Amino acid sequence: MYKVFVVEDEFVIREGIRNMMQYHNRNYTLCGEAGDGEMALAMIEEVRPDILITDIKMPFMDGLALSKIIKETMPWIRIVILSGYDEFDFARDAISIGVEEYLLKPVGAAELFGVLDKIVLRLEEEKKQRSDHEALQKEFSSSAQTLRNQFFDKLVMGALSTADALAEAKKVKIDLISKYYLVLNVEIDANGTDYKDLSEAKRELGKLIKNRKDVISFFRNEDNFLLLLKGTAEENIEREVYKLADELRREYAIKTEAVLTIGIGSIADRIGGISHSFLDSKKAIKFLNRFKQGEIISIKDIEREPAITRFMIEEYNTVDEKLKYATRQDIPQMIRYYTQDIDYSNTKSLLFTYYILMDIVVASSRLITELGGETRKVIPEIDNPTLLFDIASSEKGLTAFIEDLLERVIDFRDSTQTMRYGNVIRKARQYINEHYASAGISLNTVAAEVALSPNHFSTVFSQETGETFIEYLTRIRIERAKHLLTATTMRSADIALAVGYNEPHYFSYLFKKNVGMSAREYRISQHKIIG
Repeated sequence: MYKVFVVEDEFVIREGIRNMMQYHNRNYTLCGEAGDGEMALAMIEEVRPDILITDIKMPFMDGLALSKIIKETMPWIRIVILSGYDEFDFARDAISIGVEEYLLKPVGAAELFGVLDKIVLRLEEEKKQRSDHEALQKEFSSSAQTLRNQFFDKLVMGALSTADALAEAKKVKIDLISKYYLVLNVEIDANGTDYKDLSEAKRELGKLIKNRKDVISFFRNEDNFLLLLKGTAEENIEREVYKLADELRREYAIKTEAVLTIGIGSIADRIGGISHSFLDSKKAIKFLNRFKQGEIISIKDIEREPAITRFMIEEYNTVDEKLKYATRQDIPQMIRYYTQDIDYSNTKSLLFTYYILMDIVVASSRLITELGGETRKVIPEIDNPTLLFDIASSEKGLTAFIEDLLERVIDFRDSTQTMRYGNVIRKARQYINEHYASAGISLNTVAAEVALSPNHFSTVFSQETGETFIEYLTRIRIERAKHLLTATTMRSADIALAVGYNEPHYFSYLFKKNVGMSAREYRISQHKIIG
């Protein structure tokens, strides 16, 4: 149904047109009317009609002046001029403005509807042409994208010689020539994300790299996409890939609940090495999937920095967990924990350091978002990857920044007062984390520590944390046991005692129930990964 707007200073004529349109079932309807051009402008802007019928002679603003403005600001509107003057000058001016039709008053129903029907036919024809054009464009675009994706699949799988790769790249209008190449591999866990939100996030990805000549992207499927970075120097391409990975993860976190797991391959110095970089990026993701999804890791981190394994495995000490319940007094200890494996004398350690820094920044951002805050207000540095990279390269700068960041996040968390029993839970969890190895720890002992009755404490703990006291204690003990199985040669029976279980058989039962395999099987599986 097309919308018609009428501008006429004579009420009788407006009423006549209104009645004509009201009692005739046509493919258009009256959407508004006004007594002069000046009044009509604001109304037309609001209802945005398809056809405008306007008198040529009106007070304040005449029909020609109104038509000129409409054609400049809303050129899709078709204009029909009404006039009581059969004069050539008016018709000439109307034609020069781009008016569709010029009618003399008085106008009968047959004449008016004849003109409107003719305009509607033109609109329908244009709509069909536009639809056909868009369909062709979409088909062409889809076909081009398919060819592009097919080319990239063959490229990263190593199925093309250098000559063939350059020839096919030229066909799909891709500049492949560069000194160095690096593959960034992204797996998307939708995590219940709405399809529209996921599509929006993908569009944001397109905007992010649209004007970058050093980045080529393609989706292998709905859950996986690759970015190929080109660079003139190894150091620069490494910096750029980490910045880009951070931006991607941040954009998806803002737009969706999706979790991005990002693997960075090895640097290739020739086109033939791109497939090797891709395989290394897959290895990096496979490593992450065994320990901690939703993170960024480079194949170099795995090969050169064994300390990152400890950082990954010790999930009972994750940044998210600590930030929820830490106090300002805990900050020095947290800093020591996060930085203990950093070797500033080793330049290869920079990427590992940057990884740890970004883990803290992203975890802080998640907590702020969960509490209903705006991340950029609390952590303005999050939009400046270059600054964060510089901070990571300085021992004093890193320590000072982490301390300041943790203070800001903890202060914000406490100021929201989202948790009614926040201090109680923080104190309880801190006590459990420090005394989990004691076989005597119980609901009663922790309740006494936080000055609540056991029943009250049990209810509060479950409501505020989403898990029962015994579930939390068991999780802490099992995670500590997993660490000891991986990092030491202790017997399972000794590990059971070390994490608070006097009965090794009960420990074995709980471990298999929670992990899905026996302690022995877990130790073997982890040694295979790390070794």
